[in-house]
Amino acid sequence: MNIVMVMSMDRLEQEHAMLNRIVVGLVNDGYQIVRIVPSTPHDVISPYEKAVSLAKRVTTPMPVSWLLRKTRSEDIAQRLEKIDVNAIIAFGKDALQVALDLSKRIDVPVLKEIITMQEAKRVRKSSPICRWFAATPSIEQTIASRVGENRTSLVPIATATSHAHHHSDSANNRCVVVLDASTHPKGTKDILDAMKKEKDLHVFLELTGKNQHAIWKYIKELDMLDRATCLRDMASLRSLVVESDLLVLPSPTMPVRTLVLEAMLASIPVVATTIEGFDMLIDEETAIIANGSWSEAIQRGLYDAPLRKRIGESGRRLVEEQYPSSAQIAAFEVAFTLI
Repeated sequence: MNIVMVMSMDRLEQEHAMLNRIVVGLVNDGYQIVRIVPSTPHDVISPYEKAVSLAKRVTTPMPVSWLLRKTRSEDIAQRLEKIDVNAIIAFGKDALQVALDLSKRIDVPVLKEIITMQEAKRVRKSSPICRWFAATPSIEQTIASRVGENRTSLVPIATATSHAHHHSDSANNRCVVVLDASTHPKGTKDILDAMKKEKDLHVFLELTGKNQHAIWKYIKELDMLDRATCLRDMASLRSLVVESDLLVLPSPTMPVRTLVLEAMLASIPVVATTIEGFDMLIDEETAIIANGSWSEAIQRGLYDAPLRKRIGESGRRLVEEQYPSSAQIAAFEVAFTLI
């Protein structure tokens, strides 16, 4: 079976390791994979692409103006003309447009990855997408309620579990990582308020998008510049996340990410707001859900040793059992048979 995987830059930057595992797993099982990725200046190949060098690689601009979309799809179709493509999978918004334009040229079904509940609630029966791949069971159920079970498959987001790192607590110089911190600035400000009094604690915040300046300004107002570090993309610093003492998720709309699974696999407690679609975060079992006070939730996550141990161990077991890479690859293969 010949599968074309179209990947947008944002998905590659955040999830290149997961996407590589999917490609390698499918190739090992006999699938022929073509990767369509965004072109870069001088077409420089990223170091992380070496792992998938056996898969054919096609580069194309993403995104492009409406006037150039026809030319782009014609060029890609020409480069694929000797391949009998069976399906196209889109990972990311820019990738979806490439996939839909290409499908008009080579007449094959398009499949789409869904990683947020917000996106799941927007799918339509009239969409030209053949099947949606849901990252968690609740996302799958939401899609099925809108378009029918025959157009959705559970393909769980997953991480490698064979080299799991087990974090050990340290009493001093604690480190907290806040993912997607600028998407929901009010929640992040409440988190910073809760951490201000913690003198032996450093906070790493992932800041992207239009609210970055507001978060920076608030850090300065709290006189926390010496104890807060802002980073554009925490996915490039995964080793920092799995060495932290606490992972905090303030945004109720963040996408499901393997970075959260990796932290759980390292037995790191997670403190989060309620996030639809995050089935792996079960209050008082695998996470602490801050329904009321962020301060109380963070204090428990940092200093309640029995709770930290119980949540860390439960989270690790859940990821090992339900979100291994092997399960994701197997689910992809089952979904392909249903096209």
